[in-house]
Amino acid sequence: MTKFERIQENVPEGTILPDELRRVCEYLDDSGYPISGCMKIRPDDFGGICAWFGNDSLMASNFAYFGAGPDGSILSFWLLNGKDATHAPIVHLGSEGSNNIVLAENFHSFLRLFGIGYDELGFDDLQKPPEAPESAANFRVWLERELEITCPETGAEIVREAQRFSPDIQEAIDIWYKKRYGENA
Repeated sequence: MTKFERIQENVPEGTILPDELRRVCEYLDDSGYPISGCMKIRPDDFGGICAWFGNDSLMASNFAYFGAGPDGSILSFWLLNGKDATHAPIVHLGSEGSNNIVLAENFHSFLRLFGIGYDELGFDDLQKPPEAPESAANFRVWLERELEITCPETGAEIVREAQRFSPDIQEAIDIWYKKRYGENA
């Protein structure tokens, strides 16, 4: 089974994933890691998104997991408008419940950010260039050649733009948390 098929198998049923994700997975199937910093494109083989939301499968069904950081942080499509992830914002859900942010307006924008080479997208200072941009050098070449995507030197503008047009993920999580655990939780 390919990496893309495994990702597809572990997202909410009926989710339409972007073709760009399939192509990135094919690139990874052919070339392997590293791709960009310490981040990985990988399936949610162990129910991480559901566990992140305290086994609330209804809340977890609003997210389509496609990657992770080295600490277990989650990269996911936020399925705000149904099961079509092709235009869904990309979010980072921190492994300890912190640094929950909208990273990109959609997967295309996420690839521009991912290709920069940050170690950990939810924790690095995106105002500055990454410490080891060479970790993504081959991936940037592939992105430009295969998808006509170029990456900026820093990710701040991509994230700023995404956050201008998307709801605040931390606020959404806080509302869910209070409903699930009570106002004083």
